[in-house]
Amino acid sequence: MRPLIIGGSGKIGKIISNKNSIKTYNKNKIQSGKKFNLLKDDINYLIKKYNIDRVVLLSAISDPDECLKKEKYSNLLNVIKTKELIDKLIEKNIFFIFFSSEYIFDGQNGNYNERSYVKPVNLYGKQKRIVENYIKTKTNNYCILRIAKTYGDNINDKTLISSILKKLINGNNNFLIAPDQKFSPLYVKDLKKIINLFLKKKIKGVFNVGGPERLSRYDCINIILNILGRKIKSQIKIKKTSLKEIDTFDKRPLNVSMNINKLKKVINFKLKKINIVAKNVIAKNNVKNKILKRR
Repeated sequence: MRPLIIGGSGKIGKIISNKNSIKTYNKNKIQSGKKFNLLKDDINYLIKKYNIDRVVLLSAISDPDECLKKEKYSNLLNVIKTKELIDKLIEKNIFFIFFSSEYIFDGQNGNYNERSYVKPVNLYGKQKRIVENYIKTKTNNYCILRIAKTYGDNINDKTLISSILKKLINGNNNFLIAPDQKFSPLYVKDLKKIINLFLKKKIKGVFNVGGPERLSRYDCINIILNILGRKIKSQIKIKKTSLKEIDTFDKRPLNVSMNINKLKKVINFKLKKINIVAKNVIAKNNVKNKILKRR
């Protein structure tokens, strides 16, 4: 197995690779990475040179606000050039995994499964829907993974757990949180296991890929504060607001929590809950003492 990871320099790309994979980068150089610009380079060169038989498509502008701010450019990268690359993979009958998003859902109901109606409310979600539909009409040799919000266990990774802990360590006692936004946070190392399994077995079809819980950011911060203890929790003020009141350039769906029963049937391990990962991060980095020193 020799997978090629397009977009290997991003947060997810850096983590999901294995020793046999070939990773590409564009602007942000990575160790042992191969320079590849989706807008102008030919993927056939890498496929032939490294005998590639599987591909993971990560390369995209994934920030919804950036997608709308740079609408012409994001459409070129996320849709037009991605479809052209997919055509080349189909020509060579190469199995590929396309990373879609929880943002293809409108967020009205939550608990979405793979058969749920797709109705994105922002440009990024609409771009993912276009590519999903294109793939389904062109080939059966694919896997589409609709990825939930991911988080890691590195105190500096700027994901869900670390962003909350960093604010607390820096003495921030006040949080403005939207409890009405729900999602299914996914531990990135679980995602790595899923990707490796799907690549190895060439598992095909559409899968919702999220964690085992349906949570809001309000739930997440309370999970973390409960781990840190009463003394710290008593000093923190959380002001609730609605997602609609938070200023964003493009819309966000309210409830993108996902039903992952289909995923559970094919994976051979138990997905981690956020409290387990948070406990490990807090203990490993001596977070509790660092917070208390600032108070």
